[in-house]
Amino acid sequence: MRYAKGSIQLSASHDHPLLRQVLRCGFVTHDQLFAFLRRDCYERNRQSFDWRARRLVKHGLIVRQTAAGGKVVYSIGGTAALLLQGLGEYCLIGPRRLDSGNGESSILHAVELNDIQLSLLRAGLGARWTAACEIRSQNGLTHYRYAKDYDAVAAVRVDSVERSFALEYERSAKAKKDYLAIADLLDQEKQVSHLLYLAANHDVLSYLRGVFRPTPVSLWFGIVRDWHAQLLSMPVVDVSSSLPQPLYEALELPRFGLRAP
Repeated sequence: MRYAKGSIQLSASHDHPLLRQVLRCGFVTHDQLFAFLRRDCYERNRQSFDWRARRLVKHGLIVRQTAAGGKVVYSIGGTAALLLQGLGEYCLIGPRRLDSGNGESSILHAVELNDIQLSLLRAGLGARWTAACEIRSQNGLTHYRYAKDYDAVAAVRVDSVERSFALEYERSAKAKKDYLAIADLLDQEKQVSHLLYLAANHDVLSYLRGVFRPTPVSLWFGIVRDWHAQLLSMPVVDVSSSLPQPLYEALELPRFGLRAP
């Protein structure tokens, strides 16, 4: 088959997984994108990946921009989002398509959330990660809804025990009224029993503990750098007690030790 000059032929085994990953991340750095694809065995050669990314940027399927610190980040192009929707990807097209914004704060939040996911994937836990775009689609289109649009829902397995938990990453604190509204939503949560807030620092963590009230969902708070260093062994606290305990205990999982990636 001959293709029109200037057109692009997409590979189902290489291009489609790359586009799916960009969509699910919202914003992703060049290095992060390669790390995701390499872990899933979609791309092993860095030169081949670099060429593929340049090619998709050239044809407008992914959008390249420079974020704070000079890092190159990608987001999904409108044509690619429509293509992925036709391939069965869970995404909303229209006013709610993609992330809530493309400002610097949204980009940094997405990039740092990618690092949170990569730390989990490298731990060898057979983890499953439901991205924000999938959660928004499920909440907007089905009756099997979460109480809110979480940043992610993760499932981890230790020995033969599996636990799912919602995850929120707070780079900075919202207004008190916003968290009070979230607490009201959590009173209706039926799909997850645990919610982990990863805070950027101890001041944000302290603020979160102070504004939240107890809810039917078990709320746990920790520092993001402890997640990267200790993962399920990281110390977390709840609303009623500042006495820390390991995250695996909070999730009622067997004792967890970091494993080699």
